[in-house]
Amino acid sequence: MATKADAERRARFEAIWAEHSPKVRAYCIRRVASHDADDVAAEIFLVVWRRIDEIPPAPKTLLYIYGIAGKVVSNHTRSFRRKSLLDEKLRNLGVAPPVDPALLVVQSSDDADVAAAVRNLSQRDREIVMLYAWEDLPRNDIAEIMGMTRSAVDQRIHRSYQKLARALQPLIKPNPSPPVAEEGAT
Repeated sequence: MATKADAERRARFEAIWAEHSPKVRAYCIRRVASHDADDVAAEIFLVVWRRIDEIPPAPKTLLYIYGIAGKVVSNHTRSFRRKSLLDEKLRNLGVAPPVDPALLVVQSSDDADVAAAVRNLSQRDREIVMLYAWEDLPRNDIAEIMGMTRSAVDQRIHRSYQKLARALQPLIKPNPSPPVAEEGAT
């Protein structure tokens, strides 16, 4: 029989899920294959349910969940790499290769170039940039999630943006100058 404490935990979990599941799902979509995103998000919320008594109150709730999400996504990525190694062995036996998950979200060749440039950042810098640019988190919150100081996060974002700018510079098309009116013309 459910106790009052069990009912309170369930209600708290349902409130957390209702408020944060769209952001967590978006976080997953940007980090794993789209067909895996819902499963990864569900796994994240399974951990949230198991740790419901440890989840801090707002405004720290989402930050704590992003910390869990980073670990779950990391585990998923390791599993994906192991699967990729197996797929490579199968490919050598004549079996078709799987689709790269990054290609599933690419809309244009420019998107592919940006995705490749982001993938070339270190794993830690890539996560910081994604939390900042994609999850739209303040730098103080990123520092808390990543276990770093605010100034370290600032430096990593700055350096990462410089690396991305250098990597993408050859792809930037110059803006043509606006037409200049001839003298006496209106």
